[in-house]
Amino acid sequence: MGARYRQVEFETATPEALVVKLYEGAMRFARLAVEHDQAGRVGERGVAIGRALAIVGELQQSLNFDVDEGQAIAERLHELYTFVNGRLLEANVTGRMAAIQEALQVLEQLNEAWVEVARNPPSVAAVRNHAEGDEA
Repeated sequence: MGARYRQVEFETATPEALVVKLYEGAMRFARLAVEHDQAGRVGERGVAIGRALAIVGELQQSLNFDVDEGQAIAERLHELYTFVNGRLLEANVTGRMAAIQEALQVLEQLNEAWVEVARNPPSVAAVRNHAEGDEA
């Protein structure tokens, strides 16, 4: 896939689809780290884990704690991202690939949920009605 195609794909994607792409990227790099470890490429394993950590860090930094309705969700996601970061760091330091599998389990579950959200994003009217206290 060409760089220009990827750029257009990201520029035209919905916010929900971008979150899915971030999860997919984090999972891809975590799996790549396992492959590198199995092949004895410790340096490459570290690079792949670093990329997964960077993506999870971006997801964590993008959380919005200011929205009343979403604050509890943001707090829970923050906890999950902290857990994932911890497992990835542990794998990087100790070489324990089971820690990456633990991180992947969480990322896979979150990705599944976001895939559903991306398929069926709330309509603007439904969000507006919810914000105004009306039933959609």
